[in-house]
Amino acid sequence: MTVLDQFRVDGDVALVTGGASGIGEAYAEAMAEGGADVAIADIDASGLADTADRLRAETDAEILPIEADVTEEADAERMVERTVDELGGLDVCFANAGISGLGNKITNVSLSDWREINGVNHDGVFLTTREAGSVMEEQGHGRIVVTASMLSFVAEPAIGIGPYVASKGGAKQLTKQLAAELAPDVRVNAVCPGYVRTSIGHGLLTETAAESPAVEDLHDEIEGRTPLGRFAEPSELKGIALYLASEASSYCTGSTFVVDGGWTAI
Repeated sequence: MTVLDQFRVDGDVALVTGGASGIGEAYAEAMAEGGADVAIADIDASGLADTADRLRAETDAEILPIEADVTEEADAERMVERTVDELGGLDVCFANAGISGLGNKITNVSLSDWREINGVNHDGVFLTTREAGSVMEEQGHGRIVVTASMLSFVAEPAIGIGPYVASKGGAKQLTKQLAAELAPDVRVNAVCPGYVRTSIGHGLLTETAAESPAVEDLHDEIEGRTPLGRFAEPSELKGIALYLASEASSYCTGSTFVVDGGWTAI
């Protein structure tokens, strides 16, 4: 087997939550291009259909769109069951669905807003990985990839996203606990992106514009603080996704992979 062969996922089945757009769409695309069949789960029915149609047209993969809300226990159970029943198994799960912050300091955040953000970013990851992990543990193999954030390592006081930061810290630590509990047969790792050109990445700016400088100024400030000088494109997460989903990462579990343009290095 060559080193490039190690990155193939031919014949595998992958489930991607939040797969209708942004980073999740890039993950789904990477899996389909790498040879896997892909179930895409999302609450956005229209975006889900568009992404599924595009991937069917551009790849040879079987694509299964599943409308689901990861904060609902029944939906989490159903999306995993449908993936197994309709695609024939579950080898890789990307617990990726997430929402951004609200632009408030923690002292101004309501309990309902706190619960909404943590419901998706933390509880949703728990439900997704619990259901996928149970299947993988029973079958004796699998890979789980959690989308955390560089903000699980550092605070970001400038734009008031405390609930988001806390939720991603929880997701990162859940990754480590899952890795310890599911080893050696199931590997669990986390990707920690920096600012990515997605609805969440730009949403963090738009939602804070009322309390902070103009969106353009925030955008310029973020790019100026990033050593690589720009936001990431979602496609730049495809490589790390394929690495963690494939045998190329066979000795990695419980790890966090930061893809932030150097933000946390300085």
